[in-house]
Amino acid sequence: MKWLLLDAGNTALKWALVRAEQAQWSAGEFSTTDPSLARRGGTLPLEHPDFRAQFERDLAQALALDPGGTKATAQGLKVLGSAVVAPETIFLVEDAIAAAVATTSPAGVATAPRPAIQWLSAVKRFEHDGITLRNSYREPLLLGADRWHSMIGARALFPHVNLAVVNAGTATTVDGVDMSGNFLGGVIAPGLELMRSSLAQAAARLPLAQGEPVAHPDNTDDAIRTGITDALVGLIEQRLRRIRERAGSPVQIVLSGGNRHALQPLLQAQRGLGDVALDAELVLRGVWHRARALASAQITSAPA
Repeated sequence: MKWLLLDAGNTALKWALVRAEQAQWSAGEFSTTDPSLARRGGTLPLEHPDFRAQFERDLAQALALDPGGTKATAQGLKVLGSAVVAPETIFLVEDAIAAAVATTSPAGVATAPRPAIQWLSAVKRFEHDGITLRNSYREPLLLGADRWHSMIGARALFPHVNLAVVNAGTATTVDGVDMSGNFLGGVIAPGLELMRSSLAQAAARLPLAQGEPVAHPDNTDDAIRTGITDALVGLIEQRLRRIRERAGSPVQIVLSGGNRHALQPLLQAQRGLGDVALDAELVLRGVWHRARALASAQITSAPA
């Protein structure tokens, strides 16, 4: 049995093909060429000029060999994912998966079964693998799937502490979780690039800034870049204080998303914030734990 795990974010699709029986999430670099690895996958920008065809090719290559070096088939492939993208993008992803499975199936293109794809939403409560997470959103099912699975992933990394889970991507989200696993609420703000492009579009005399964040900007490009990053660092600091006030003890920051490397040193430099842990795959990690929980429930409920 293999699991194809998907994180369809605002700007890119991340995916991982893993063995269902593996007991730990294997983070790190992806590979589509080394058959000894237990996992393959990749990251594909949604703006790729041939997104659908490229994903089909990448996935077909990963399906062609299993970790033991034998041919993989459509049978035994379970597909689960988190998505925040438009329906038309989801259709492209699903179509590419069906085509890749058909290509690698011994049954042939005409008769290969189309794999069922389970897009996972937030739920009221998650409890598995020693992880407990309670969803206190006013309407729990409306919490973004990416935020929910990021919190599951962060809780897996840091089981018994208060958390500030930061996704620094197209949007910047900051979500709080206390040490008992209660979701404390969170915020959504524009990301670095969205702020940068918005300023250039809305203000006629401001450029699409190429500057860097510095202590004392003396030019427009650096002024814009510094203002944007300071705004996001200030947002995260403010949310950290709110989480600490509510939880009553120190808070671990877990930072993910495409802008994580730009924000980490700035956050790390602030006094009193503590350690800032980086993880590039919080959503995929969370989806993997959801897959394990669903598989366990199916085994438990199967007739004797």
